[in-house]
Amino acid sequence: MNKKFFTSISIGVATVWFSTHCGAGFASGTQELQYFSNHGWFGVFMPIITFAIIAFTYYVGLETARQTDKWSYDAWSKEAYGNLSKFFSPMLDISVIITTIAATSATIATGGLLAQQYFKLPVIVGSVAMVVIVTLLCIFGENIVRKNAMIMTAAILIIVSIVLVSGLIKFAPQIGKLMSQGYVNPNSSKWSISGSTETVPGNIGNAILWALTYAGFQMGAIGGIAASFKGAKYKEEAKGAMIIGCVINLVMLIGICLLIFSGMPEIYINEAARKLPTVYIVNQLNVPILSILYPILLFLALITTAVGLIFGMIGRIEPYVMKTMDNQILKKAIISVGCLIICYLISTQGLMFVIKVAYKYLGIFNWIFIILPLWFLGYKNIRKRDLEKKAK
Repeated sequence: MNKKFFTSISIGVATVWFSTHCGAGFASGTQELQYFSNHGWFGVFMPIITFAIIAFTYYVGLETARQTDKWSYDAWSKEAYGNLSKFFSPMLDISVIITTIAATSATIATGGLLAQQYFKLPVIVGSVAMVVIVTLLCIFGENIVRKNAMIMTAAILIIVSIVLVSGLIKFAPQIGKLMSQGYVNPNSSKWSISGSTETVPGNIGNAILWALTYAGFQMGAIGGIAASFKGAKYKEEAKGAMIIGCVINLVMLIGICLLIFSGMPEIYINEAARKLPTVYIVNQLNVPILSILYPILLFLALITTAVGLIFGMIGRIEPYVMKTMDNQILKKAIISVGCLIICYLISTQGLMFVIKVAYKYLGIFNWIFIILPLWFLGYKNIRKRDLEKKAK
């Protein structure tokens, strides 16, 4: 049988998906705490709903790109949305831009927190250092980052796996105790469109809204995920990529959610722990090498993520600005600094602002303009192309 689910391409797409997902919010644990673990025992299982939604939506993007042989998101989205592409395709572009700004802001904010916790420096010093490093790499070293992105992803995967195994063994009794008690956070984050700071007793309905929002803000990565599928020949490869990607992301996400859940309610109440939950958990393991390696890997992951996002933004903006400028290095520098200043200003609101507020509004936006249209219009057009192919 030539049509295989698991090929080098489908496996590659799955690893790209994980590396994209493993950004500042994921690696720091802030997203896991805010969107899942803080609600109660049921919260740690909500990623199953989240990733089923993400996988199906990404699948529509992958399969549309494969069927039409159009790999840039602005090209395949026009095929997916059909007659309504004039309205919905620009919305996808807006989502990618907002995602880049929000995710880069999160990396800058996390860099500032790392500098504060490990070097006792003011947050602003760490954040400014991040801006400078990312700018220099965007101008001179994007090839270094690109070549090492896969190595970094593998290293993160290995270190996170070690943390998960060590943590789950150590904290299994506490996790079991909280689960058997049916622990529910009496002051869990309340989901609201207005961005309320109120808390509510943990409940499944509120937790589902946060899980749906998490699925929503992940959609900004759909362009890169679909582009990495280039070269695929069969529908089964798209399905295989989503199966592998789901398994990897779910194991890692639920694992970290369980570790963070083991620290409830302390990890949610303690302000320092709440800012960087995974670092807090790693320090509780009393494994000296992990206490050194994890912050280093987290920092490198932040740099890799930020450079990738800003470099993508440079490529998007460059053709439309400063057309008469011959000095390409200076042009890149100006665009990079401009983007990073905006991201830095947002990062000054704090990592929790980006995770809890900016990502939430992005999630709502993406549900309206990406997820639901792709489910109905995009999937309908995939089926239509399949029928047309069979009829020939």
